[in-house]
Amino acid sequence: MRRRALLGALLATPALAPALGQPAMLRLVVPFAPGGSQDVLGRLFAAAVGPLLGATVVVENRAGAGGLLGGEAVARAAPDGTTLLLATAGQMTIPAAIGRHMPYDPLAELAPVLHLVDSPVVLLGAPSLPAADARAALALARAASVPLAYGSTGIGTNTHLIMEELAAREGLRLEHVPYRGATAAFNDLLAGRLALMFVNVSSVLGFSGQGLRLLAVAARTRFAALPQVPTLEEAGVAGFEASIWTGLVAPAGTPAGTIARLGDAFRQAMRTPALQDRLVGLGAVENGADAAAFGAFLRADLARWQRVAAPLNIRLD
Repeated sequence: MRRRALLGALLATPALAPALGQPAMLRLVVPFAPGGSQDVLGRLFAAAVGPLLGATVVVENRAGAGGLLGGEAVARAAPDGTTLLLATAGQMTIPAAIGRHMPYDPLAELAPVLHLVDSPVVLLGAPSLPAADARAALALARAASVPLAYGSTGIGTNTHLIMEELAAREGLRLEHVPYRGATAAFNDLLAGRLALMFVNVSSVLGFSGQGLRLLAVAARTRFAALPQVPTLEEAGVAGFEASIWTGLVAPAGTPAGTIARLGDAFRQAMRTPALQDRLVGLGAVENGADAAAFGAFLRADLARWQRVAAPLNIRLD
């Protein structure tokens, strides 16, 4: 406990310094298994921010329960600035929005540090879908006598709720088919067993097969790595934006000065040319909003998904 207290005090200076004869350490908890896009993102940031903090940044994978095990580990950690969570909506907003039992209160027991990046979602269509573009696909879904099947990466996930929000807004007739991940859904989409689905840009960029029809990206502007894909705005859906966001949070009670310095260091790391180049390849766009702005975003994100989930009667626990 004394060493944790000392490390927390050291974080009040512009850079961490060796303590007790050992390099200072920062634990970055990634609530997913090794090898996925979030794990890659976490390791890139850990490598880039370590020299800026004068610290050894250790990535700790805590997968399980949709990332809630990792969230709980950080919520229960000492608020001394030595532990951070690489957080997504799956640990911070969506479980609460859909009424899932959580072992911690994310907005009360975790403190926002920095909104790192956003990965816009792409609307995919089956190759057999008789629609040439997103505008035609949406018109088809509105007029369908039998609801069109759409895939998601699971009940109550981003890709489920984003499509339901679009369906409610645009009057689409759709039937939800949940999967455990994007790969199986891609296979059924290519085979025509699904008509539509949303996935994040990183999943599209990482797909090694052929034949995916990229109808539109749910972002304000076209995505740099997919410049040929129009936005939903261009397809007539004004103002509809959705992304898989990633941020940093710390245990509640972490000093504000520590949070600010950590946020500044990660923002500086994010803007290095090497990391900027990798972000594009991972389907991510820099955000960089500070703790206050990120906190406001989290509250708005929770409210958004509560509105979407309310009529869906989702039951997971």
